[in-house]
Amino acid sequence: MAQNRLEETVAKAAKRFALEILAAVKGSSLQELMALSQGGAPAGEKKGKPGRKPGVKAAKAVKAVKAPAAAKPRKKRVVKNYPKCAFEGCGKNRFPRGKGYCGDHWKQWKDGMIPAAK
Repeated sequence: MAQNRLEETVAKAAKRFALEILAAVKGSSLQELMALSQGGAPAGEKKGKPGRKPGVKAAKAVKAVKAPAAAKPRKKRVVKNYPKCAFEGCGKNRFPRGKGYCGDHWKQWKDGMIPAAK
């Protein structure tokens, strides 16, 4: 089966790449391989910002920065549905001592201007 020149060049480059990777793995230490498999930096390299030492203050600073992003959800507002005034067409809430009326209509009922609520 005849291959064209591009396919031959790609196959040779892939073989060289694989051999170089195997040589790099064979030449590395166990600590470097473990750090690489865990997603960390190799043993000789430090993580973090230069000049900053890890400790309690650094941990508190990270927690303080993350706190607003993870804010607690607000409680849902409880809506109370109070009974409405017994006077026809009035949408106000009932007055507690108003015998079924709101404050304004209770005064009118007290003065005898409107009949008692049903």
